[in-house]
Amino acid sequence: MNKLAKAALLAACALCPLAAYAQDTDWKSVTRYDKAAAKKQLTDRFVKYVTFDTQSSDKTSAVPSTAGQKKFAKELAKELKKYGAKNVKTDQYSIVTAEIPSNSAKKTPIIAFLAHLDTALEASGKNVKPQVHTNYQGGDIVINAEKNMVISPANSPQLARAKGHDIITASGDTLLGADDKTGVAVIMTLVQYLYDHPEMEHGTVKIAFTPDEETGMGVEKFNVPAFGANYAYTVDGSDLGQLTDETFNAKAFTAVFNGNRAVHPGSALNSPFADNVLMASDFHTLLPRHRRPETTSGRRGFILVDSVETQGDRTEVKGIIRAFSDEEIQELVNEITRAFNTVKGIHNKGKDFSLTFTDQYKNMKSVLPEQMVTLAEVSMRQEDITPVRTAARGGTDGSQLSFMGLPTPDLFAGMYNIHSPLEYADADVMESSLRTVLRLVSLWNTQTDQPQN
Repeated sequence: MNKLAKAALLAACALCPLAAYAQDTDWKSVTRYDKAAAKKQLTDRFVKYVTFDTQSSDKTSAVPSTAGQKKFAKELAKELKKYGAKNVKTDQYSIVTAEIPSNSAKKTPIIAFLAHLDTALEASGKNVKPQVHTNYQGGDIVINAEKNMVISPANSPQLARAKGHDIITASGDTLLGADDKTGVAVIMTLVQYLYDHPEMEHGTVKIAFTPDEETGMGVEKFNVPAFGANYAYTVDGSDLGQLTDETFNAKAFTAVFNGNRAVHPGSALNSPFADNVLMASDFHTLLPRHRRPETTSGRRGFILVDSVETQGDRTEVKGIIRAFSDEEIQELVNEITRAFNTVKGIHNKGKDFSLTFTDQYKNMKSVLPEQMVTLAEVSMRQEDITPVRTAARGGTDGSQLSFMGLPTPDLFAGMYNIHSPLEYADADVMESSLRTVLRLVSLWNTQTDQPQN
């Protein structure tokens, strides 16, 4: 273990008993961990998983939204049983849950790992043809020569750090499905590793694979009390060391403008004519341009109008607000309200104006015990990985689960350029993710304090 890892671990000793220090190399030495063999398992498993078409759909309210997710869920349930998982269940929503029983005499918190079955809406997930580009040495990786589709450090900066890695892409006609089949592969390989190595001591570990993360519909169906975990981690992140413990706060807004367009436009002057379309246009124009998504980054929030619909005399404007703090959310609410009231004042012939705000999700940082985030950081450092705490400019299944009573930060999985045909997975980063979760399992077996949730 390097000096940085030792310092971090000792600094966290109030949360991590000194027994964790003694376990620095235990799980690897006891199980004789073979990095090359683990990477091959991950690669073979991932290449198989991406051939399942699990693209989700926003055209239905059903969960799962597509038949492919049902098929994949059944396959994963069979595989969990093959590798000794107990209480394997697939519910009506194709949520797959399972348990790896404790083999430890210690009474420790129950931890869980989750990943999602579905792939993004932006590109097809049908007939994915994965390509494994071994031992990357820099320059271009050709995905499809006919379409002149390549990834390189110019359009994929992470490749500059991937020399010697195995890179997996699709073939140019589809996305790859790395989001989140990298996470599914890491978790399933964890399950197999614990099955193959009963000599590795661990507490109870819960597993879950969930549908429709991309539409935000799947995790709403998750039964947290029945699942029975104290702490969880989604394996749905990107680059090496990424640890997401913070998300946006999110609100939606709806502004309704009612006019009177029944008057013939040729006779509109000095008449009851009121143009609801113009009202909506003015409202959109008055929203601050410096608070739009394309003008903000980092920790600065934004306002986005995402639909304007007109039926006769009624126009409805819908949008979203995103910000990391409650104070900034309120600032943006005030900006929208100010624009709305200005439109009401200008268009005094309009009627039945309304503006409503709806909470969507909250920043999970406020409900995450520091213990679990610290343990994730220590796990990475003990594997010579530099943890990078990240604030997601969006939401995660973990943010919803955290407010449903299951604290759930997110760990890196090795996916890049997601939601596009240029998507790729880095098998070496996936292997680092596997070591991180195995280390986490080992460290949690030192935590005999009572769960904090």
